[in-house]
Amino acid sequence: MISPKQIEEKTMSPDKRAEAKNSFFGFYVGRPISYVLTVPFLYTNISPNMVTIISILLAIAGYFILSFGDDVELRLLGLLMFFLWNMGDGIDGNIARYKDLKSANGDLLDTLGGYIALSLILLSMGNAAFMDSEGHVFFSRLVPIVLAGIGTSAALIPRLLMHRKIANEKGNSKIEFLKDKSQYSIAKIIMLNICDPAGLQEVIMFIAIVFHLCTEFTIGYFVINIVILLYSIGSMME
Repeated sequence: MISPKQIEEKTMSPDKRAEAKNSFFGFYVGRPISYVLTVPFLYTNISPNMVTIISILLAIAGYFILSFGDDVELRLLGLLMFFLWNMGDGIDGNIARYKDLKSANGDLLDTLGGYIALSLILLSMGNAAFMDSEGHVFFSRLVPIVLAGIGTSAALIPRLLMHRKIANEKGNSKIEFLKDKSQYSIAKIIMLNICDPAGLQEVIMFIAIVFHLCTEFTIGYFVINIVILLYSIGSMME
């Protein structure tokens, strides 16, 4: 029988391990769970792309449940859907690497899933702040919705710019350094963990939902994503 350890050994190269270790929650919690959950999939004909599509649907379900849930329990169910997206995002890659299945469409679909989940998490937390009658109100309940929208755009732009720059300047050593997470400074590692939708961000979401801090979550990530956007543009323009 295929073991989680065998999956880890076959799917995690030394370079990938060095990069992945900087995302603490993802590496020490998410990935080990995904290895266990991958085992039954390897005995089926379910393709990595099918797992990716299912995980995207889970993220969409998480958005609606978290956005419009009228109590903590429903909001936590929405968070669970995002966690299951996280697991699916790991499982599809595990299957592809274990069975040596590679395709341009698979990479594109996986990237799309990451962008969708990132956007829906931030937007749903803004909506949850609006819906939470026990949460704090700053200026207006509409403020978190507006900030969530702007923060989502700020979170996506650096990723899109980086992909564009990589495509235009393939082989440029400076670009390779910028995207190499294994070379991140302590400050970058902290930001990576806080902003990783498959990492510590889910733990922070849990705390925000339980303690009715969705407004503070939204304001905090708005500020963080704006700062990262400005820093990223400056780094790529040098």
